[in-house]
Amino acid sequence: MSEPTSRTEARKKATDIKKKQSESLAGLPPNTLHISLYIRSDPPLPNDFHWAFYLHKGTSSTPGGTKYHARGIGGGWIAGHETTTGIFTENFLCVMIQIATIPPSAHDRVDEIMRSYDESLNSIPGITCRVWMLTVLRTLVDGGFVRCDIGELEKDCSELGNEHSTTASANEQPRPVVKSRISF
Repeated sequence: MSEPTSRTEARKKATDIKKKQSESLAGLPPNTLHISLYIRSDPPLPNDFHWAFYLHKGTSSTPGGTKYHARGIGGGWIAGHETTTGIFTENFLCVMIQIATIPPSAHDRVDEIMRSYDESLNSIPGITCRVWMLTVLRTLVDGGFVRCDIGELEKDCSELGNEHSTTASANEQPRPVVKSRISF
């Protein structure tokens, strides 16, 4: 195959992937809260994920939403919350798991809850991204924003991540969006 042909095919493939990712974002129901899992190794290891929340606002004036997570940096942990219109373009995204619908009137309160441990992350016993997520999830459940058994939801998410980790490792696009079998 000649080099110009392979470059043309590579550009077409990249364009197709971007289109699929954009369609996935547009297809997310507005005002939905997700747990997003990211693989951490290739080949992926069972139950080894980076855990984050993603609140999809998805309006025509505000496409996308906010990703909330905790990251280990050096010997400590920092909060990493950012508005994004590219959740599906993120490296190592494994699966998005919808866990709740959050009405627009509650977005500010949910944002406060997501940020409520930002100044004290390193005082959470056994802090990891998963432990932070479970800590915040407890507050969301107590506030009535998410309805689930937290242990069962964690298990469901891990199982869904394990089911999709091989295709994430192969970078198959678009990445899947599923509803939790536990919450709602």
